Amino acid sequence: MNTKYIILAGLAATLGSGLVAGRTWTSSDGTKTFEGDFKSFDADAGKVSVLMGNGRLVTFDVAKLSADDKTWIEETQARENAPKVEDVLAAQKIGSKLAKPGVLQKLDGKRFAKFSFEQAPEYYILYFSASW
Repeated sequence: MNTKYIILAGLAATLGSGLVAGRTWTSSDGTKTFEGDFKSFDADAGKVSVLMGNGRLVTFDVAKLSADDKTWIEETQARENAPKVEDVLAAQKIGSKLAKPGVLQKLDGKRFAKFSFEQAPEYYILYFSASW
């Protein structure tokens, strides 16, 4: 019986997610705004595609957007095009060992908790001790 409710809730969330717009966009002159989810940016053509709340995909020139929106698009593209942490670590001798799940732990209060890198570190410091 609980399974039915979980499935219905999941279905409602999936169907409803297309109806909610994710960002407010502003025109270059600042007089108009609209709601929509960012879908893609073609830098060569200077075109932005946004999915409107009604499900319609709209493509237009990036020049029609405010400076803040242009900056947001650039930052979003940079994050999407950045190499994945796992790939960067896998290319390193020591990083490939540390990228494996369950290898790293951090002290969380008085207990140890699983840890994974959010970004590849520039330096590693290794501490090794033994007591016989």
